[in-house]
Amino acid sequence: MSKSKKRKGGGPGRVEEDTVVDRILAALERWPDGMHDLGEPTVDVPQRWPVPVIDVYLTMNGARLFGDAIVLLPAGELPPADDDGLVQLGTLDDEPLWFDPRGRVWREDPDTGERYVDGTALDRWLYGAVEAAGMLFDVDGEFAEDAFTEDGELTPEIAIARARAQVKRDQRAPGPRWRLARLLVAEGELAQAREELETVVADDPTLVWAWLDLARISEKLGELANAIDEARAAAEANPGHEQRAYFLAEAARYAALANDERQRAQLAAQALAAAPDLVRGHLAGADDRLAEGELDAAAHLASLAKALAPRDLSVLDLLRRLDAARTAGEN
Repeated sequence: MSKSKKRKGGGPGRVEEDTVVDRILAALERWPDGMHDLGEPTVDVPQRWPVPVIDVYLTMNGARLFGDAIVLLPAGELPPADDDGLVQLGTLDDEPLWFDPRGRVWREDPDTGERYVDGTALDRWLYGAVEAAGMLFDVDGEFAEDAFTEDGELTPEIAIARARAQVKRDQRAPGPRWRLARLLVAEGELAQAREELETVVADDPTLVWAWLDLARISEKLGELANAIDEARAAAEANPGHEQRAYFLAEAARYAALANDERQRAQLAAQALAAAPDLVRGHLAGADDRLAEGELDAAAHLASLAKALAPRDLSVLDLLRRLDAARTAGEN
């Protein structure tokens, strides 16, 4: 979209580029009436709010966009900040959104329950979210049939395009780029995914699970030395993380695959020092997966246990039972 200009009051010929909020409003105007419900602009916003949040609320005091796909609560309905200093301001596809004292937008990872930065500022985040949501609709405001599979899921092409749209509008935000990387992995585009993840962890080195995603890509590419380093980086990114021992166990597993006994033993010792019952936990989890017939999941947990305690009799027994289950499944 070409950037429109508006006159600035400092004299003839001077122009000022539209703000991000102006561009959001222009993007919303492309859609039929009834697609969006914007609250009336207000000046009654807390002055302690960060500037990017104030800028949005001075233009729209709450909003419901693309039905209820994007919901921003009116200023008067926002709750107090939680213990982490985050204020819930609405939802995206029924999942909560928060902003922090810097105006960054946060979301929650459905797999881990941990929150991460999805936007470096509310206005930039909203611009990308609007463009991503718009990809699901045709010019009449109806769901675009080619955006969904027969099962009602997003097509991979649309899912990737939506993530790219958000990355384009907020390039330093780790969340959209992280989602893009995971989608690329699912499509087998490992080299591209790796490039995106390397940018993610450069922008936010504390994202432990992004480091582990990098390690998994390295494993798939057969680059075990990188996998060891990246799993170790996951453990070091947040030393107080409750899964630190697990990250070290993954690093030990990669070292075992690389036949690097020195590193395996060192990493295993660190993992067990952090969580003495880790082997027992992996064995119990593997037994549960084995009982449910989830052999791949059981094998992964068994390989973690073996990397931590390769001579443990319980580990060796589990490996024998796992081999027997695989053999039985092949016959």
